[in-house]
Amino acid sequence: MRSRRWMIGFLMISVLALAACGEKNAASGKESSTLRVGYGQLYGAPLADIARAEGFFEDENLEVEMISFTSGGLDALNSDKIDIALTFGTAGPLNYIAQGADFTFIGGHMEGGQPVVTKEENANKYKTLEDFKGKKIATVRLGTLDVIFKSALDDAGIDIQKDVDFVEVKSVADVLEAVQSGKVDVGLSNTGHLTKTEQIGLKPIFWSNDLSQNDLCCRVTVRGNISSDKAVAYKKFMKALIKAERVKLENPKKNLEASKPTFKQLPEERVNEIVNEKHLINSADPNKKEVVNTWGKMQDIGYIKDVDNIDLDDHFNLSMYEEAIDELIKENPNDDYYKKVLKRFNKQNVQS
Repeated sequence: MRSRRWMIGFLMISVLALAACGEKNAASGKESSTLRVGYGQLYGAPLADIARAEGFFEDENLEVEMISFTSGGLDALNSDKIDIALTFGTAGPLNYIAQGADFTFIGGHMEGGQPVVTKEENANKYKTLEDFKGKKIATVRLGTLDVIFKSALDDAGIDIQKDVDFVEVKSVADVLEAVQSGKVDVGLSNTGHLTKTEQIGLKPIFWSNDLSQNDLCCRVTVRGNISSDKAVAYKKFMKALIKAERVKLENPKKNLEASKPTFKQLPEERVNEIVNEKHLINSADPNKKEVVNTWGKMQDIGYIKDVDNIDLDDHFNLSMYEEAIDELIKENPNDDYYKKVLKRFNKQNVQS
């Protein structure tokens, strides 16, 4: 009888201990979290790939399911089929917000790396934006470079409705074909197409980095009304991406190796071009100021209208990114890198 009572008591103590441990883990944010993360097949997901390969998600007890999309990634986010839309631009999510979608920006992923291309023999004809007057230009509507280029022309006093002739096509492959065949004079291309561009006799004449100092591409986008559990998971995700950004800066080869499984059918040289092109910047920073600037550009060129009732501030939640930086600084008090990340965050996101 004593043995039985002892066993019951031992089991009760064990259960209480496990429960207390679970409460402690929950309070510290160490409970296991799962996220479904969508990414564009064309761009991959460099920072997420590094985070996976380096064990940064595992460090945070975070399970991440990466889901590839050729199209429809933002529709999947809007319909709750994924938790995060990772590489679907900035203009795309802003266009959804303009149409009433409850999207929220929590971080960043890509900047730059978008080339304006023409036939190699015509490259010397384009020195300034004025040289595009009277030209036919192939573009994918609402692509990152589509908005940046049109906005740059508009800022230069060039009427994008009258002074140039934009030909909208469905894909970057169509852009390149249109330029090569002579159907248009110039094309607005994209990250990861440089090899094909050169193979068919085309050449970059401008990069998006030349046209805009902070030409944002992919933002980390989620649905609004974030639950406390999701907030913890998103903080972990951004923490892993911040660490991954450092790895890419310090060791591009690791970026290449981490990205190979995402682009299984492509040769190593092509993968390296997609994820390590020198004009492409991978930054986890939300860069709110430039997102707001892009929102204004889209209104200026007529892409979004009648949005006076939308307060864009309602579509940012930067607390998870801030918490991620704070944790990294506390965990690495003698490491100046994360202090620089915080300084960048304050410059690009905090109103001065």
